[in-house]
Amino acid sequence: MLAILMLSLNLLVPVMSERWIDATHVDFAQEERLLSSSQQLLSALTDGETGQRGFVITGRDDFLSPLYLGFAEVDRLQLELGRLAKGDTEFMQLLERMRPVIAEQRTFLQGTIDVRRQEGIDAAVARVATGKGKQLMDRLRAISSEQQAILKARLLVLEQRGEWQQQVMVIGLAVIGVLDLLLIGLLFYFTFRTLKEGRESRESLQRLSDQLSSGMQRLEMRNREISLLSRMAGALHSINQFDECYGIIGRFAGQLFPHNAGSLTLYHPSRDILESVAHWGAWPVELDLFEPHSCWAIRRGQSHQVGDPGKDLLCPHLEGSVLAEHGYICVPLMAQGEPLGVLTLSGDHAADLELAEAFAEQVSLGVSNLSLRESLRQQSLVDALTGLHNRRFLDETLRRELLRASRKQSPVAVVLLDVDHFKRFNDTFGHEAGDLVLRHLATEMKRNVRTSDLACRYGGEEFCLVMPEISREDAVERCESLRLAVSRQQVRYGGQPLGPINISLGLAWFPQDGEQMDALLHAADLALYQAKRSGRNRLCVYRREMDGAAEEAPSS
Repeated sequence: MLAILMLSLNLLVPVMSERWIDATHVDFAQEERLLSSSQQLLSALTDGETGQRGFVITGRDDFLSPLYLGFAEVDRLQLELGRLAKGDTEFMQLLERMRPVIAEQRTFLQGTIDVRRQEGIDAAVARVATGKGKQLMDRLRAISSEQQAILKARLLVLEQRGEWQQQVMVIGLAVIGVLDLLLIGLLFYFTFRTLKEGRESRESLQRLSDQLSSGMQRLEMRNREISLLSRMAGALHSINQFDECYGIIGRFAGQLFPHNAGSLTLYHPSRDILESVAHWGAWPVELDLFEPHSCWAIRRGQSHQVGDPGKDLLCPHLEGSVLAEHGYICVPLMAQGEPLGVLTLSGDHAADLELAEAFAEQVSLGVSNLSLRESLRQQSLVDALTGLHNRRFLDETLRRELLRASRKQSPVAVVLLDVDHFKRFNDTFGHEAGDLVLRHLATEMKRNVRTSDLACRYGGEEFCLVMPEISREDAVERCESLRLAVSRQQVRYGGQPLGPINISLGLAWFPQDGEQMDALLHAADLALYQAKRSGRNRLCVYRREMDGAAEEAPSS
């Protein structure tokens, strides 16, 4: 009963003390997060003012990046502070006082930018000189200072409480420790004779236990290896990216061969060299590249194991390295009778050859299957002539993009464009010249779109651009920039210039011009025909009245 009582105290006192202290730590962390977010909010407001000042002085739009980034950061931090301070009446009152001042400051900053753009620097400077912006910023700093002062005072109180709690816990644990020592002494006195008589029995049982434990460890290790190989195979069959594939292989290899440094080396597409795609442990970087004939496993098409570097045949790609001094294993990766690369393992402990070959087999299957899937995917989604995505990819992606834009209430610009008088290039110079024009147009489209934009070949000489989350002005500007860039091209075929290349563009807008993909593409197509009818080499934005004039649009 005494032992049970002491055991209960040993369990309950630390747990309860830890919970007691953890509650204080949670409160402290909460106040720290509030303080950090409050400081970040003030910093974001200051950054926005700095961006506005830079734009007023220089008139350069790139100075507005800190301002608009600051606007987004201020909105995010207000939401975060509101979430963190939920239930904190004192702090929420200060935050509510700050919101209208922030809104007023933002209106003032935007107004100054508009004045600078429309009336020039003198008017903008005069607006700044009124001091209203400084007054707003000073009010924001004062409110932020009140917030931070409250939070710092709370942090000080919580820190003092935590120190006091730590002291109480230490005293309690010390008392329990003394009681534990007394209990141990009593138990030792009563059990000494029984322990002495049972020593031989225990030693015999220990030997049996060690033998059983050793066998169980070997069995558990083998089961673990099989489980890891199975998990790796499942993961390799579920991915679509080579970088992800190599990362998974390296991660599982580190678990399967914890005592060995290793490297997975695959053939370069040129098939004249092997390069490392994954390595683990203390693998030297200088061994990441070597020629195929430098590895005996590749040359012989079977595993090559070196136990004694002084007697066994060394692979040239490892000669002179520290890894060769401890022995190593090279296992070729084969798929359908063709070599893919080699797995190399080295370390003070010799790697399990059977496990290494099973691992290499799974890796070979995973890499070859991924290569086949990637090849088929590229063939089905990429236009072979231009290198852009094809109509099938556009149909799948545009529907998904419109659904995302609908949820986020964000705009999407859809542009259809084609080459003016494209038939002239085919009739005059031949279809190869026409293909060259399309490739040059595709190259310019890649240069003039954002990473988040989608450029596709729609069909024939017609192309499509999808630009999500973009303003109408920016969309028009990008279209005009693309049109001018194409018109400046000097394309030559067989040493002969092909003449000027012009494009016409039709722009439609989601959701104003259509909420479904077909309606949106139809609107962009009508705008494109309007551009053709208006003289070509221009951008036309869709309008409702174009629907009635669709039948009169000329062909390209």
